[in-house]
Amino acid sequence: MVELAFLIGIFGYLVLGLGLIGKLGGLGVLGVLGGLGLLGVWTKKKAWKNILVFWQALKKDKISFFLTVLLLLQALVNLVGVLGPELGFDALWYHLTLPKIYLQSGKIFFIPGNLFYYSAMPRLTEMLYLVTLFFTPGGILAKVSHLTFGFLAALALYFLAKRYLSRRWSLLTVLVFYSSLIVGWESISAYVDLARTFFEILALSLFLSWGEKEDWGSQGKVGLLIESAVMLGLAVSTKLLALASLPVFLILILIYSRKKLFAFYYLLFTLLIPLPWFIFSFIHTGNPVFPVFSGILDQAHNLVLTNPLQDLWQLFYQPQDPISPVFLIFLPVLVLGGIGQFGLIGKYVGLSLFFWYLTPKTGGARFILPYLPAWSLLLGQVFSKKPKFWQKTFLVVCCFSALINISYRFLANKKFLPVILGQVSQDQFLEKYLNFDFQPAKLIGKEDLVLIYGGHNLFYYNFNFIHDSYVKKKTYFSYILTDDAQLPPKFRNLRNIYSNPKTKVNLYIFGEAWP
Repeated sequence: MVELAFLIGIFGYLVLGLGLIGKLGGLGVLGVLGGLGLLGVWTKKKAWKNILVFWQALKKDKISFFLTVLLLLQALVNLVGVLGPELGFDALWYHLTLPKIYLQSGKIFFIPGNLFYYSAMPRLTEMLYLVTLFFTPGGILAKVSHLTFGFLAALALYFLAKRYLSRRWSLLTVLVFYSSLIVGWESISAYVDLARTFFEILALSLFLSWGEKEDWGSQGKVGLLIESAVMLGLAVSTKLLALASLPVFLILILIYSRKKLFAFYYLLFTLLIPLPWFIFSFIHTGNPVFPVFSGILDQAHNLVLTNPLQDLWQLFYQPQDPISPVFLIFLPVLVLGGIGQFGLIGKYVGLSLFFWYLTPKTGGARFILPYLPAWSLLLGQVFSKKPKFWQKTFLVVCCFSALINISYRFLANKKFLPVILGQVSQDQFLEKYLNFDFQPAKLIGKEDLVLIYGGHNLFYYNFNFIHDSYVKKKTYFSYILTDDAQLPPKFRNLRNIYSNPKTKVNLYIFGEAWP
């Protein structure tokens, strides 16, 4: 898994390199090479043989078999959501739209203005999306890649759990994590949180291998520590917020080894991996972590210390992306019976809770998602050592919760079935669920450039466009499209050739250079 993570990181940075030199036309060759590399890893690891061995073992344990069936059902339900059109707000705002803009421009660049300010932040997963859009512009393959990160995260957690637990308890640990509603929702959208989670599970796994014995200074142990830092660096390259995990590891290094040099190594290699993104941001904005500290983000992104119990409660009742109720039901056991009794992993869970509490809460449960695997593992460790009655209770609660969560996600995803089965077109589906207007695209020629004035989610505009937030002077446009916005007074006399009072979209003939 670590080898695969390294390859993903290298591939993402190769895409970034092509984009920065304006050679995105070479993505086809790079994409094919990347696919062959993944196939090589699959063959080298003898994946099919391992699957057959796993299957033979499952047939000997009915409970393990049932847990695996639940995991497969969850994966199948997630796949239904993936095969439908993207509806996620952030995906349509910038996770997919930025790669689309890069492809239209043939290069990767910083987009100024007040709309795409996230173009300065680390975007490793968006580099993968860029390649998928090169082959399938509709975004389905991008969604499949994020779904795959969910699979990989579950697999990485299983391998980690197997070091401490039996196969049955390892599968139960994975079920608690993977059947969580936030994982199901993230799995069907082209976000980046599951990619971050995958890298952070590997960072934790390598870190635990380093800390299990006290020969911290041996060459192999230092290598594990550096590899863990590289994995965390890839997580930071995926989402800047992963920097919140850095002090967790640094504190644990100092607690266990008491060597500042090891903490320095970890800090250095974690920051070296996303360094190209920091340099890119500094060159264009003067701030290596733009838009943080820039004043662009609203007050909800500020550090505000609130009631921690209220913050935890919000993780369970938010309608869009709650975490599994298993965590709520057994939270006292997790905190009181796990953090203090299970050494390194217990302290990691406790520190992750503390530093999550210090981060902004704008992302709901998404921001705590990378720590849920460790929570699941700690629950598995705690209950595997309990008397039989408590073990059976935990098993029943987890399976019942998984069935409820799977059913809920199926009900949420079944709206995609008509478009997947071809009963309705994608246009009809998006008109219903996004109130999106496709008519203007039919009036715009292939060579025309359109200025979009206003609007937010631009991914489904299938024509050449530039948004007014980053338009340059003396750029020639054939049309101006307004999306729920008013034109400046000096352009009020333009001829309107299309208007839709429902979607509030208007299309005007412009035919001159932007002043």
